[in-house]
Amino acid sequence: VKVRDPEAQAQRWSAAIADLARPGDVRALRLPLLHVVMSLRLCALFERAEREPLAELSTRFASFTAARAVLDLARTIRAVWPEAYVCARPCCMKMTPDEATLAALGRAALSGDRAAFTRQIDGFIRFDRHDRLHSAMLTALTCLPRQG
Repeated sequence: VKVRDPEAQAQRWSAAIADLARPGDVRALRLPLLHVVMSLRLCALFERAEREPLAELSTRFASFTAARAVLDLARTIRAVWPEAYVCARPCCMKMTPDEATLAALGRAALSGDRAAFTRQIDGFIRFDRHDRLHSAMLTALTCLPRQG
């Protein structure tokens, strides 16, 4: 049984909350991460309009496979996120805390750092859901275009 230092945990959470209070700029994201964040924004718009985003995403990426991977990631997020995932409008340059968390997960996945991925969501998303989210993120990032 792993015993955690309550003071260290409190400091970690305080730092995480402070980071989330400073919204990141989507223009600073690597291209695959930008694709993920913006695609989820589009998925949210299409959901509100009660339309299927598959055709739009397929056109945007010139790939049905990439579009399906992004939709699978969106469905996985909906299933594992503890609350409703909040995204900004597509025109907004600042990221929501949920988008910033997702971008951090994507950075960890791109770098192959599974431990960093887990640290980002430890205590936020149930541990038994980490593998599912990691797999969906890796699949989406692998299928998305890496060049502009």
